[in-house]
Amino acid sequence: MWIKICGITDIISALHCEMEKVNAIGLVFVPWSPRFISMEQLKKMSPHLKRINIMKIGVFAGNSEEEIKEVLEILPLDGIQFHGNEDLSFLEKFKEYFLIRALNIDEEVDLEENIEKFSKLAYILLDKSKKSDMSFEEFIRKVKNYVDKKVIIAGGINESNVDMALELDPFGLDLSSGVEIEKGKKDLIKISNFMRKVRDYEKNRL
Repeated sequence: MWIKICGITDIISALHCEMEKVNAIGLVFVPWSPRFISMEQLKKMSPHLKRINIMKIGVFAGNSEEEIKEVLEILPLDGIQFHGNEDLSFLEKFKEYFLIRALNIDEEVDLEENIEKFSKLAYILLDKSKKSDMSFEEFIRKVKNYVDKKVIIAGGINESNVDMALELDPFGLDLSSGVEIEKGKKDLIKISNFMRKVRDYEKNRL
């Protein structure tokens, strides 16, 4: 199972993810996010991040092509995740990267149509919006209808509910707040416990 820990804001957390064999880390370049990384922070982190053997995915929402390229000049990313209103033609500008297009299941009017459209170029991250009051159980029930080998599930995954997501057998899982002490600060023990639970689940399936 492909696992991404999103909202990494410090090198210690990134190194810990590498040690726990997390597949990818997400670095957020959305100014209103509590996990936002500024250009100044990125310049300090970049030399260390370059040495870490883990996929580095930049998370953007409504950023311009120039802003994304500015990040890429400082840190060569492996992937780009889009959380705004970016259309297919915008994604095509970055088609040489591992692309993820996020869709909020509680907001998308044409969810099936958009999954089909964007999956031509990108993996689909199914999430729920920040304002959503949907329970994780309800979210999983809805997601179940759309899971295939190009779908990544988010939506508030943590150690206590991950089994529900794993049972759907998506391409991957994406979590952030589920392994945090507070917004923007990762809990290394929670990361370790989560990865152990994923490994145990996979071992028991063999």
